[in-house]
Amino acid sequence: MTEQPRLHAFGITVLVLATVGMAIVLFPFWKAIFWAVVLGILFWPLRRKLVQRLNGRTAVASTLIVLVILVFVLVPVLLIAGLIADGAIAVVAQVQSGAFQPGAILETLPTRFPRLSNIVSSVGLDIAAIKETLGQGFVSVAEFAVSNLAQIGQGASAFAFQLFLALYVLFAVLQYGDDIYRSFFDAIPLTRHQKKKFFGSFAEMSVATIKGMVSVGIVQAILGGMIFWLLGIESAAFWGALMGLLSVVPPFGAGFIWAPAGVMMVLNGNVTGGLILLAFGAGVISMSDNVVRPIVVGRSSSVPGYLVLVTTLGGLAMFGLTGLVLGPVLASLFLSGWQLFGEGETKAALVQQDAASEPRLNITQEDAR
Repeated sequence: MTEQPRLHAFGITVLVLATVGMAIVLFPFWKAIFWAVVLGILFWPLRRKLVQRLNGRTAVASTLIVLVILVFVLVPVLLIAGLIADGAIAVVAQVQSGAFQPGAILETLPTRFPRLSNIVSSVGLDIAAIKETLGQGFVSVAEFAVSNLAQIGQGASAFAFQLFLALYVLFAVLQYGDDIYRSFFDAIPLTRHQKKKFFGSFAEMSVATIKGMVSVGIVQAILGGMIFWLLGIESAAFWGALMGLLSVVPPFGAGFIWAPAGVMMVLNGNVTGGLILLAFGAGVISMSDNVVRPIVVGRSSSVPGYLVLVTTLGGLAMFGLTGLVLGPVLASLFLSGWQLFGEGETKAALVQQDAASEPRLNITQEDAR
C-alpha cells in the first residue's frame, strides 16, 4: 500500500470513529436536539424577517425568537399541562372515593332498557361480571394516572434540563443556521438535487406535522370543552384540554373522551344529552380535523394519509411524544430516498437504451468503393 491510500484509509477510520463517538456522546440528548432543529425550521421565516429588520444582527433576532417561544408557546403548554394534571387528580379522587362508580350504571339497564337487557342476556353476557370488570378497569386507570403524575413530578428537574438544552441549541441553530446547513449540505456525498430533496422533505414534513397537530388540537379542545360545558358535565375545561391532547393520536383522538362520555350519559338516563354529545362529537369534533388540517397545512406534505397514521402511531410507541413528529418525518425521508433511487435507476436505464440505439455508420466495402 502506497503512502497516499494509507493516509486516506487512516483519515476515513478517524472520521468514522469520531462520528460514532459524537453520536454516543449526544445520544442522551437527541430529543432536545431534534426539537431544537424542528423549532428552528418552523421559526426560520420569522428569523429571516427579523434579521432583515435588525440590519443583520442575528444574535438579537435569535434571542427575540427564543423569548417569543418561551412566552407564547411554553407558558401556554405548561398552563394546559397544569390544567390536565389538576383535572386528573380530581377525577382520580372521585374514582378512589367511590363518588364515581361506572359499574353502577349497569344496574339500571334492566329497568331503563329492558330490550337491551334481554339482548345482553340472550348473548350470554353476565352483567355482574361486566360491572366488576368495568369497576376494576377504572381503578386501574386511576392507579396508573396517580403513578404517572408522581413520575412526572420526580422527573421535573430532568425535564427542565432538557428544556434548557433545547432552547440553547435552538438559539445556536437560529444564529448559525446558515453555516450549519451549508456544512451538512456540502459534506453529504450526493448530487445537489438529491440533497435538496432530502433536506426539503425533512423541513416540509416537520413543519406540516407541527402545524397540523397544534391547529387541530386547539380547535378540538375548544369544541370539546364547549359542548361539555353546555351539557353541564363537570371539569369541562379538563376534558376539553385532554381531547385537544389526544387529537394528535390518530385515528380516534378526541373520540376516546366524547364517545364513552356520550354512551355513559345515555346509559345513565340522560338520553337527549348523550345523543347530542355523540352527534356533535362525530359530526363536528372529529370532522374538524378534515377541515382545519388542509386549511393550515395545505398540500405541503407529500406523504399519504395512511402512512402518516401508521408512522405516527409507530413513532409514538417507539419514541414517545417526539415520535409524533419523528415518525412522519422518517416516512417522508423514506419515500424521498426511494423516489430518488427510482429516478436514478430510470435515468441509468434510459442512458443504456440511448447508447444501444445510437445510430452508427456502417459502411461496407462496396459503399467505400
